[in-house]
Amino acid sequence: MIIKNSSIQFFLKTLALSTLLLISSVSANKNEELNQRLITELVKEHGFDEQYVVSIFDQINYLPQLIENISKPAEKTKTWAEYRNIFMTPKRIAAGVIFANQHQELLTRAENKTGVPKEILLGILGVETYFGRIQGSYKVIDSLYTLVAGYPPRSDFFKKQLIQLFYLCREQNLPIESIKGSYAGAMGAPQFIASSYRTFAIDGNSDGKIDLFNSWDDVVMSVGNYLEKNGWQSNEDILSESTTIESELSSYFSKTIKPKYTIQELKHAGFKLTTSLPNTSAAQPIYLEELNKEKSFIGFHNFYVITTYNRNVMYALAVYQLGESIQSIVE
Repeated sequence: MIIKNSSIQFFLKTLALSTLLLISSVSANKNEELNQRLITELVKEHGFDEQYVVSIFDQINYLPQLIENISKPAEKTKTWAEYRNIFMTPKRIAAGVIFANQHQELLTRAENKTGVPKEILLGILGVETYFGRIQGSYKVIDSLYTLVAGYPPRSDFFKKQLIQLFYLCREQNLPIESIKGSYAGAMGAPQFIASSYRTFAIDGNSDGKIDLFNSWDDVVMSVGNYLEKNGWQSNEDILSESTTIESELSSYFSKTIKPKYTIQELKHAGFKLTTSLPNTSAAQPIYLEELNKEKSFIGFHNFYVITTYNRNVMYALAVYQLGESIQSIVE
């Protein structure tokens, strides 16, 4: 029996279409089951109105591209030089200088209240959102739902954030169906996730609201409050450059973020660093993917506190260097 090529092609196309429809059907059923579980939990365990919750879930979209985004963040795919070049640009530094000059009183107030220096406040706002210019284009509810449904490694974490978002929007009278943020669900000029917004954001201008999207008073004071509550030590060094290069004492450089040595131990090992901190203070040589042939960095306790904002040493280093560059021009 002779089978024509056209018949084979028709069969293969039909098979592919059937498979696609089957996968889509299974995926839809899984999402429907997830929706029902989430709705039930929000209503039964957290007391939200069922009609309201159902109406929100009817508007949620699953965004598959976000799974790739969160699997390959810049901190994991770029070298330190590449990552640094994203933020240490003349335009971003100039924008920071303008912002600092416009908000000197606010930055001073935040520094006095929280102990967090202006340059760190500036560095975080510059790295996170280019001083409010880039706050994210995804609906936060879509982002969180997508990561609950499609990113098993942190599904539980993002489910918590989804629930926290419902609470946050009720407390702050925010439109949950339309507020926008990053692909990971971070919001506003400081890019707070929902739980951080509820825990660390404060009313910086005493107007009875906490608005991290439009109020710089709330934004700057909240960033300072976040770092203070996570252990910031006022008037302590953050970072030191060492003339010791990574290859000379490679065993001391690890991907550990939290300091595990003392300054005395590092000096005894051969690190050459300058700091006003006592020798008993915690310190950690900072590991970078590419070996530094000229110098290395030693992070102290406050450097570690910056990483509570984003658990990556390149992030904290970019915050530090950007803030220092801006403040050196302002002063």
